[in-house]
Formats: sequence, structure tokens, C-alpha cells
Amino acid sequence: MNTLTKDYAIGSHCSSMSWGGLEMNVLRFLVWMNQRGWRTFLYAHPSSMLYKNAVHTEANVRAVKSRPRLAGVLGAIRVADYIREDNVRFLTVHQSPDILTGVEAKLLSRKSFRLIYSQHMHIGGTKRDIFHSMEYRHLDAWVTPVQWLADRVREKTNIPPEKIHIIPRGIELERFTRNRPDKAKARQRLDLPQDVLLAGVVGRLDLKKCQDTAIKALAKVRRAGHPLHLLIVGDQTLSENTGYAEYLRQLVSELDLQDVVHFRSHQRQPEYAYAALDMFVLASQSETYGMVTIEAMASGLPVIGTDDGGTIDLINHEKNGLRFTPMHDDELASAMTRYITEPDFAQGVARQAEQDALAKYSHTCQCEAWERLFDRLSG
Repeated sequence: MNTLTKDYAIGSHCSSMSWGGLEMNVLRFLVWMNQRGWRTFLYAHPSSMLYKNAVHTEANVRAVKSRPRLAGVLGAIRVADYIREDNVRFLTVHQSPDILTGVEAKLLSRKSFRLIYSQHMHIGGTKRDIFHSMEYRHLDAWVTPVQWLADRVREKTNIPPEKIHIIPRGIELERFTRNRPDKAKARQRLDLPQDVLLAGVVGRLDLKKCQDTAIKALAKVRRAGHPLHLLIVGDQTLSENTGYAEYLRQLVSELDLQDVVHFRSHQRQPEYAYAALDMFVLASQSETYGMVTIEAMASGLPVIGTDDGGTIDLINHEKNGLRFTPMHDDELASAMTRYITEPDFAQGVARQAEQDALAKYSHTCQCEAWERLFDRLSG
């Protein structure tokens, strides 16, 4: 791939105004590829958190003020101009509305680049209609992180199977493995009690993340006589005050759990949150992938996740973790209790989870897989 890195650049267009897992993954990937010798460019709205965070990284940032469905053609013209100026060979888009912008930019630039869709979210209903078929025809590749999603893409679209590629998203494993913080120091940093058993949920405070399920499960575990605490790490989605955060705090009060549920804001160094835990819970209704699950696995924690979405491909039930039916707090309580009452089992699945993370989910493996895809598309 060295010949390509000298001659061409990688671009990403993302119109999202939010700041969550999708946007973090977009930026992380560009930074990693830059570190591998690629020139990388991000095309984003100048008022977005993605843009504001990117200006402090190695990635080059270009402003695209127009957003899909508002003045999308203007945005496509701007992206096409940037692509020519920056000598971009590969442009990746990350949200379904941005596919059309990428297609229009490709047509405007006379197909001077390869257009790739990197899937971060579930695909909705059937996309076999004429409009979507024509739109997707201009994609050179559709990249998805797990087999479960790839199967849905084949089922719901007319995209040729040879254009669908599975590339798991990776993390900087060293932060959670070799450089893992000490538990006592992590708890001190987060102002948490030292001598308690602690479960944790990491992610934005959102109805679909179902932190309430974890709180209800905790109440049942404690009523059964197990003095478990719960750490909830995350903020509500920017610009979205749904009242869910307030509901969670009210629920904690109603269940008389004020002394054992600990709310902490989003952590720029999440490895400290995982290091503080004794078990990790992914309570979401359905995760497309679940970077937090991989981070918890790499951190050597026994993990519990929902039996839906991409989590099914990450957690092999009773091998490297446990799964439960989404929003069934009784099942989650049973899984928590099993880890508490069967410590040897908990340690065994945690060891396997860490081994799986090391083998499959390093950011180096992700970057190398993308480079192979670039090589194939260039050929």
C-alpha cells in the first residue's frame, strides 16, 4: 500500500451534528490512517462537534456548511471541489443521507474517486426500490463491521454481494490491556468507593441505551442480598433534552438506590471507567456494533450484553460473556448474580473475552483491512 499513500489521499464526509460513537469512530480512523502515512481529510459542518474536535488532530478539516435535504447539491459541489483540490482517491460516507451527497460529488467530479459507505447504523426497511437501487449503484463498496449486518444488507438491498465487505472496527488495545490503569487509582480518579462490587454501563444517556434496565436489575440483585453498586458513565445526546437523564435519577430515587448508583459524565479516557469495574453491562435495545463492548472485553471484564444486533457477533454466550433479552431486567439481574456467585466462571469468560479482543479488534487490523480494500478498488 505504500505506493498509494504517496500519491493519493483518503477523505471522509460526515454531516452529523452530534458527538457520539459514530463521529468518534470517523475521526479516530482518519487519525490512525494519517499515522500510517496517508494524507487524510474530513469534510464536515464547521459548527459540528466532529469538526471542532478534528481541528485538534492530525486530520485535515474542510468546512461543508450545506446539509442533506436542505441544500444537498451545494454540499456535493463543495465536496467535489475539495476532492479535486486534495487529490482524494477514496471518499467514505458514514450516514445514509450522506450517500446521495457522495454520489452527486462523484458525478460532478467525473468519477475521479472511489465512493465507500461505512455502515454504523441498522439498515431500515427494504431498500430495493428504484431510487435506492440507482443511488447504491454508484457505491464502489459497502463496509459493515459484522456478519449480522452484512446479511441484512444482502437481504434488503440490490447491492451486489461482491461489493459488501466486513471490516470489524478496532480500538487502541494498549489503552485497555498493557497500559490498563490500576483499579484503586481508577476508582479514586472517579470518586468511587473502593471496597465494593461494581457493575458499569458506558454510553450516552438515551432511551434506546436502556440504562433504566440496568438500574431495575440492580434493585433486584440487591433485594436478593448481593451488595452490588452500579456506575453509569455518559451524557445525554447534545441538543437533545428528552428528559431521560432526569427519569434515570428519579428512578434511582424511587428504588432507594441513591447511595449505590453513581452517575459520571462522559470520560475522555474511558479506560479509567472500565478499570474501576468488576463487570460490564451493555443494556441497549440493539447495538449495530458496540465499541464499548469491545473496550470492556479488552479491559478483561466479564461482560453482559443484549441478545440482539451486532452484540450477537461479539458475545458468544457463556464463552466470552453472557447475553440477555433486551429490556428484560429480570434476565439481566440473573446474569449479574451469576457473575457474583460464580467467580471462577466470571474470570473464565473475562479471560476469553480479552483474548478475543486481542485477536480480532485491534485498530491495526482495521486499518490493514481498509488498505487491502483500497488496493482492491484501485486495481
